[in-house]
Amino acid sequence: MSDETAWTCPTCVRDVATEYCPTCGERRLRARDLRFRGLLAQLSQSVTNLDARLIRTVRCLFRHPGQLTVRYLQGPRKPYIGPIAFFLLTNVLFVGMETLTGSNVFATPLAQHLRNQPWSEWVQPIIADHIAARGSTMAAYAPVFDKAVADHAKSLVALMVPPFAVMAAIVYRRSRRPFVAHAAFSLHFHAFMLLLLSVALLVPALDVWFGGRGLSSQLLDNALAIAHLVLCALYLYIASGPVYGARGAARVVQALILTLGAMLTFLGYRFALLWITLYFD
Repeated sequence: MSDETAWTCPTCVRDVATEYCPTCGERRLRARDLRFRGLLAQLSQSVTNLDARLIRTVRCLFRHPGQLTVRYLQGPRKPYIGPIAFFLLTNVLFVGMETLTGSNVFATPLAQHLRNQPWSEWVQPIIADHIAARGSTMAAYAPVFDKAVADHAKSLVALMVPPFAVMAAIVYRRSRRPFVAHAAFSLHFHAFMLLLLSVALLVPALDVWFGGRGLSSQLLDNALAIAHLVLCALYLYIASGPVYGARGAARVVQALILTLGAMLTFLGYRFALLWITLYFD
């Protein structure tokens, strides 16, 4: 080890002859790192690395459904953003798109809970008792509820991930995958769903910009819902091949069951938001 190349790692306090410490990964500090240009270079490198990994991850998610999960389980992992971090990033993007377009996909106003949901008849007396206990009225409480449920809907999307992972574990139980595989599969599916919804939110916004009715148009609303459902089903069908080794007619049936499961998870999420908003706000 020559004096010119040797340096002492400040973390491990050991002599190192390489650019990075083989024990902890600490990088050798050079004089230029303590200059302003060095600070900007580190910032640029960090942003560039994140951008490259993000683009690579999104491209893999859409071009090769299921491969992100496989690469997380088997490698290589480093070129891609991990499932949890990627899901959180897509959630942030989705919330941003909702704010930009004035939409709220997952929130259900109190009036709809009372009239247009499968549980409406059952919850009507419960909600009436809850409002009475608060000493309020339906007219006064509804706006408070609607604002709170909209806030919860944006921040609690992760609640949909575990139930879907359990469903995947049941549907593909013969694959003998560990539960972490089903959890990663669920995270990647929901990241795909959130990105898809983010793009879909632009359609009614553009329709309004060109003089249309946006989501007030039942035709456009139904078309977007059907397109979203079909694309999610297609993603699950394709992804089940590399992740679970699914094939043949069983692959179609399993993808359809999971698509139905995703719909039930969505309804369950709305139902959970009802109780969270009623009793935690």
